[in-house]
Amino acid sequence: MPTEEEIRAENARAIEAWRNRPRIQRTSLSLRTPDASRYFNDADQIEQQLQEDAHRTWGFVIYRTTYGNDEDWAEFLKRLRLRMEKAFDIFNGQNILDLFTLTVIGDREHLDGASTAAIRERFRQWCTTAPQSEQQHGAVGAERRLMRSPRYRYAIQVDATSLHSIVYDAPAPPEPDTTKQSWVKPIEASWQPISSERLLDSFEPIEGVTEKDVGWMKVPYQRVMNEYYVRGRDLTWWATSYRRPPTVMGYPYDS
Repeated sequence: MPTEEEIRAENARAIEAWRNRPRIQRTSLSLRTPDASRYFNDADQIEQQLQEDAHRTWGFVIYRTTYGNDEDWAEFLKRLRLRMEKAFDIFNGQNILDLFTLTVIGDREHLDGASTAAIRERFRQWCTTAPQSEQQHGAVGAERRLMRSPRYRYAIQVDATSLHSIVYDAPAPPEPDTTKQSWVKPIEASWQPISSERLLDSFEPIEGVTEKDVGWMKVPYQRVMNEYYVRGRDLTWWATSYRRPPTVMGYPYDS
């Protein structure tokens, strides 16, 4: 039977062996911006999403629900593109921007003035067929990966109020915009109202919803296709970061 001294010596050798074990060298530095971590590079993060999902394209789908001014709509799309180009220039991610698909769904007859609930239902229907036509299909685990892709979890609604905020209430590119005055509306596809029996707190109704989470919120349009697309990958993002309208998410943060 080993002595106490022998046991201590063996433990010491085991600890030393563990300390000197071979390690897999991993780096978090971005190849695009080597002076920073890839976790802070939105192009790196989106590239990783595409690789993990075996997808060919990315980007939130935009629903147009205002048709009063085509010139304002064209200006919105122009500003969105300029903001995206600026962001991905900073991240040295032009090749990721090349994989972006701007999908705008417009239907004056059926979508003019449509509610977020109506957009959510249409988006759910769109998601039943779109992935098979625009992404690589047939891969193992494809259905599970779709559940994580922000493209199929959130839709973006631009209504008359949000369009006005972008075109008239905030600086135009290339001027920086830190005002949080220009925003769009992400809609969570899986959201469902809580039954009255389970509702603990009641708030002022928004589109008839009195719970805190009304299934949509406001985010700055200038970062929606990079920062918030990256955030939308996290399955806890909506629950942990939600801001009830009229608050706009983002810096400067509200208490």
